[in-house]
Amino acid sequence: MVLLVSALGVMNVLSSLIKWAAPANRPYWWLREYNETTALQQYHGTCQTTAAFPSSHLVSFSTTVYLIALALLPACWQRLKFPNRYLSAFCIAAVITGGTVMSISRIYLAAQFPHQCLLTCFFTIFTLHTLRKYSKSLYNFRQFKAILILVCLSISPVLIYFGMLRIDMDPHWSVRMAFKWCMDPTQMRHEDSSIFVLARDFGYLTGVVLSLPIYESLENKTVITKRLPLLLVLEMFNYYARLETPKSYGRVAFVAYEFVRNAMHSFTLLKIVPKLTT
Repeated sequence: MVLLVSALGVMNVLSSLIKWAAPANRPYWWLREYNETTALQQYHGTCQTTAAFPSSHLVSFSTTVYLIALALLPACWQRLKFPNRYLSAFCIAAVITGGTVMSISRIYLAAQFPHQCLLTCFFTIFTLHTLRKYSKSLYNFRQFKAILILVCLSISPVLIYFGMLRIDMDPHWSVRMAFKWCMDPTQMRHEDSSIFVLARDFGYLTGVVLSLPIYESLENKTVITKRLPLLLVLEMFNYYARLETPKSYGRVAFVAYEFVRNAMHSFTLLKIVPKLTT
């Protein structure tokens, strides 16, 4: 759980920053822009308001598959007496297999181009491999240094925003494209737009940073069945808290609420739950 929460925190922030900085068209928008006569069926998943690369669905799904494989396969590996040097390759193969399935669905929905899915897989595998390689150092990272890095990282979306304005580029181009070509605007959600996604992901990473150092939690071998009831209650609470997101009190309240909710969620998973179940 510690690996999953911390890895998702890092991966989602990197993914959101790239989306914010790189104007990558979605297939549906691109086809409609350059060939309005093309008939394409539109689905709920087609009406998204962020850039296409990297695919957030693919990043989250591949990260989860990789870490589940990393958690479950070692025991099977020892029982079958396979060489350990093939374990990492098998985990990557699991990511590629799962990523291929997810990519097919994203391409079918005209949400991503094939090359965007392929590059997302490479990005995910490379980042996960790097995180795993330096995991011990990262999980023992001093909280003060981590907060400084997080603050510097948080400034980058602002710099990118003004940089876009400087070169006469609309920072909200993806939202405008979604409104332009989505047949049913009610299928679009506020929480899918770039600014709110950044707030959500930075909030989640903030909770991870405030939990540092977490190496002791990583080494804690508490049986999952002891944590499961508490995790179920926590996830239900987080689900209903998400449903109560204040959407009628302005953008600032919405962004602040999402930031705090996600920060509390990841902090609770990494710091409070392990203490309560030790």
